[in-house]
Amino acid sequence: MTTNREDALTKIANTSKGSKRAQLLMDDSFRALVLSSGANVTIYEGELKESPSIKEAISGIYIGLIQRKNKKGNFDGLGALGGLAERTTLEEFNKLTSSERRMLVGKKDDVILVDNIPLLVFDMDIIRKNNVMREMSEELADLGITDITINPSNMELVSMPKVKDDNYMINIWDGHGECFAITPYCHLYKDDSGLIDTIIKRANEQENGEVAEYKKVPLFDALKAYGNKGKIHTLEDGRDALRDCRYPHEHLASWALLSKLLNHDENNLEKIAIEVQKSSDHLISFERIAKDTKQELSDVAGILNISPVALEKIEKSCATTYKNKQNKFILNKKYCRD
Repeated sequence: MTTNREDALTKIANTSKGSKRAQLLMDDSFRALVLSSGANVTIYEGELKESPSIKEAISGIYIGLIQRKNKKGNFDGLGALGGLAERTTLEEFNKLTSSERRMLVGKKDDVILVDNIPLLVFDMDIIRKNNVMREMSEELADLGITDITINPSNMELVSMPKVKDDNYMINIWDGHGECFAITPYCHLYKDDSGLIDTIIKRANEQENGEVAEYKKVPLFDALKAYGNKGKIHTLEDGRDALRDCRYPHEHLASWALLSKLLNHDENNLEKIAIEVQKSSDHLISFERIAKDTKQELSDVAGILNISPVALEKIEKSCATTYKNKQNKFILNKKYCRD
């Protein structure tokens, strides 16, 4: 029986990538041995417009997304500001002197000062916020910005209780170096000060770092940023590294924002989903997002704060719209050839 992290990692490393590793991590007690967390924040701006067209109504809403690069310098998808948590263990913490513990404040997301005393905390509400603030600082530094921040108390957590981000451990990890199963925490942050434009204006191109660019993206366009097929710059599953969100939970946060802005109106969500599908060359599929985040479709419905029946209807509407568009394309191609 595996009872510690080291043995669990060895077992995973000796297991074939893909479904066999996924099967190991389905055991929550086993996954807990290799578990850590991550956190991100999607900054958004703008207000809904008065319009009978839902697409027009959200046309003034924008979000900020980074263009990521991986350690090899290749494009690695779009995403929110954020990343993996930096955490320590009780065993490690207990071995440190008070001075050494103090040095971890701001570097480890689970170490804070209370009455000027460094303490190790296990409260995820503290850890996730510290995680965002530290990662945001590091990523903006990649763009040459060191004096911009946000108020962590104004971040709104998107509740995703069953989301898992284990793709790296399941499909990529070669058994060397650090690796974790990740529970991600996504946040939304409303800004009225022009923060997105300020970051873009002040960003400098850097030779190193994981952030290549910060982009201001219309929310409508962000809603189709998962499932694009890549041609030149691709992710490991063939998706477009320049147009797709790297992580499905970060993409799901854009849909959660949309649902929030529309007061979780199921009919309006279906209308805008159909419009997104009409403008997309790939299938808009919440089933795929559910699968890629190790959830059920009903769990995704819960994140959007709508009924499972409504999301199933939206899924079918997108599939029908996509199929009709494909059939029309085939017919047009046939007529052009004839």
